[in-house]
Amino acid sequence: MYYFIVNEHGGSGQAVETWNRVKKVLDERKVEYKKYVPECKGYAAVLAEQISEKEDDDIRLIVVGGDGTVNEVLNGIRSFERIKFMVIPTGSGNDFARGLGLPLKETEKVVDMILNSAATKTIDLGMTESGGRRRFFAISSGYGLNALVGTGINTSKIKVVMNKLHLNSMSYAVMTIKTLFTMKTNTFKVSFDGGPLTEYDSTIFLAAMNFPCEGGGVPMAPGASASDGKLSFTLAARIPKWKCFLAFPFLLAAKQNKIKGFFMQDARVCDVFSDSATVSHTDGELFGNVSKIHYECLPSKLKVLL
Repeated sequence: MYYFIVNEHGGSGQAVETWNRVKKVLDERKVEYKKYVPECKGYAAVLAEQISEKEDDDIRLIVVGGDGTVNEVLNGIRSFERIKFMVIPTGSGNDFARGLGLPLKETEKVVDMILNSAATKTIDLGMTESGGRRRFFAISSGYGLNALVGTGINTSKIKVVMNKLHLNSMSYAVMTIKTLFTMKTNTFKVSFDGGPLTEYDSTIFLAAMNFPCEGGGVPMAPGASASDGKLSFTLAARIPKWKCFLAFPFLLAAKQNKIKGFFMQDARVCDVFSDSATVSHTDGELFGNVSKIHYECLPSKLKVLL
């Protein structure tokens, strides 16, 4: 059975239009399905939990929404081995769909891919843990600047203006520059795969990437792969803010390996200790204000309809 969780309140109204196109295809092909609509933020996780516990040997769970809804749903699933998952993108970021190589503007083509899928492909998920709390992420988790931007952008007037100008992908960049010069930097101590702690002062951000891009296509870790059993980490530290600002064109061009003050590392696990509590996110959703955090890759955790 196909179960659709449709975020009709997301995507600046695009989700309803997209669902109507999806429904047309399903009805024309006489596909059996059920539709669920989250009535408030966080309820998509409740629906996902209920669906994942159904007495059904073939649960095909589809999100019609953006990256935030995908994150909610993944954190509601209680038995990943029973779920075959996919997204039909409607958001302004769509980094999960982008990471899977889906056509972002071709709804009918994505529906066709889903209906014809043998569901044999699996991808890694990431996990963020701190203070006994844990949360899955499909795209990225961040600590510092990217978390401040990722958790603040959905309520920012900048995003509203950029969306109206059809410059969605610019929202993240503009918000990043604005936040950079007002944020406080930290000293991080970081360990990869159980190795020794390395200290990084003047740390601006750490990004744990499962896919290459976050923030609507920003290539934070160009070499990241969701099928290699590792997360790709990008750390900006030991660099003045003004130099970090000047480095943004290199970051946007996926050339951060050429920037002094940007450090890149692939690892299965990573532990970070900050000299003061710092904002963290998972897929753009607020995780918390924490002083220590653990990242871990969960290999082949999610079966996708590709």
